[in-house]
Amino acid sequence: MAHIQFVDELVREYLLYRGFTSTLKSFDNDLKADKDKGFRVDKIIEQILHFINVSDLNGLKEYWSHLDNFVFSKLEIHFQPAIRKMEYSLYKLYLVTAVQGNGGVKNERVTEFLSKMLPELQGQNEWKEWFMLPYIQKPEENLSFSLYFTRSWQDSVLVSLHNLLATVFQCMPQPTLTSYESDAAMVKRLQDELATLRLQSKMQPQAPEKTSPIGHQSRLAQYSERLSGPLPLVDDFCAVPSEHLESGAREAKGLRGLIRQMGGSPVMGRKTSRSQSQN
Repeated sequence: MAHIQFVDELVREYLLYRGFTSTLKSFDNDLKADKDKGFRVDKIIEQILHFINVSDLNGLKEYWSHLDNFVFSKLEIHFQPAIRKMEYSLYKLYLVTAVQGNGGVKNERVTEFLSKMLPELQGQNEWKEWFMLPYIQKPEENLSFSLYFTRSWQDSVLVSLHNLLATVFQCMPQPTLTSYESDAAMVKRLQDELATLRLQSKMQPQAPEKTSPIGHQSRLAQYSERLSGPLPLVDDFCAVPSEHLESGAREAKGLRGLIRQMGGSPVMGRKTSRSQSQN
């Protein structure tokens, strides 16, 4: 979601332009403390790995709880099993990393984890064997745990986490401000296509007019009504031959609808916010 960083810069530029220095300072402070890392997947994984590598269970749980409350909670219910499975895989990676640590601290960290997580995990079948982990001398050689100590499993957890976050961020509802760039690009594309259509109509040989001026004006009137837009927008299509009217109408209607939506959004107006507040 690289466009998030771009929008952040636009907000900073606007605040600076307006002279809202205190607001800009608060905004910069919030960006520095942003737990979502600007929705950059690599930065989020880096933060999670930091908690795992230093055996910071509280930090890991609090960070995942933040993602759960402010990111995952916005998703549809069918995403939840995959999210819970990913959370438990990270807990297992936490234990494996703690066991592989140097010194006698490893058993202390493992015991601390199992003690704190007992109320949450004790009723789940997949965690029953893990409560024996502190008492196994070489868990990497044990049939129940050997898989989790392989590099391939640990890498697969990180790849799955990356794919999950990337998918989640794409499926999340986006604020209007973050979609303005794609909307503007669509408007530009439609304008270019309409300009090309007008140019092609001028280059084509004009067939003798078989209909009366009254009939032609009638078609234009119907065309104008379908567009439901101001006269300048209709006038752009006055030079389009009759065989292009239907396709041009669909393009222009889509363009008009997009412009109306942008005009009622927080980017270019206040119509949306007022209507929502009335509701």
